[in-house]
Amino acid sequence: MELITPLNERELDSLEASLQELKAMDLSTFDGFCTALVSSPQLLGSEVWLPQVLSTTSNEQAQAIIPMLVRHLNGIESILSRAPEQFDPIFRERDLHDSIDLVVENWCRGYTKGIALNASDWQSADLQAMLYPILIFSGGAGAKVRMQSSRQQILDWKAQIAPAARALYQHWFTQREDRQSMRQVPYQRSAEKVGRNETCPCGSGRKFKLCCGAH
Repeated sequence: MELITPLNERELDSLEASLQELKAMDLSTFDGFCTALVSSPQLLGSEVWLPQVLSTTSNEQAQAIIPMLVRHLNGIESILSRAPEQFDPIFRERDLHDSIDLVVENWCRGYTKGIALNASDWQSADLQAMLYPILIFSGGAGAKVRMQSSRQQILDWKAQIAPAARALYQHWFTQREDRQSMRQVPYQRSAEKVGRNETCPCGSGRKFKLCCGAH
């Protein structure tokens, strides 16, 4: 099974049970965490994010679910990049007898845990505004705001979480693509040919044959 194939419902149930047994990050929190990781300015390796999910990777059960964790991360990235309209956060549900309430707090806290791994890149006012529907459910400050808000306002904020996540993914994806394009601009030779023993035009102070002319 390819590591970019999203987990199916049975596999998600299995992963959720394993995370509970390992007393690790719960599935909804992990889903939000992964969404932030793939929507960040820098894509981090598993050696950075995995310790945030599992307290240990030394036992057999932890080792067995690592490929599933990676698949879930990659599956989210695949959906957001190829079919963002199909992106659907894993929220809990609470039966209120007359309706079903979405419990989004764990997912939003997971998202902010992912942000924390690249915290300095998320400080701009524009990004904070885009993050607002997520931040309002992810901590104590948000809880105070919610207590003073109407039920309809809270429902509206919940409805804005998935669109906000899509927009944030696209924001950073575009910037990463721009940086990649800049790195791929081919070296342009100067119109005037530089002698091998002349000073390199790149400004290094070295002879051309020992600098750019050596490549």
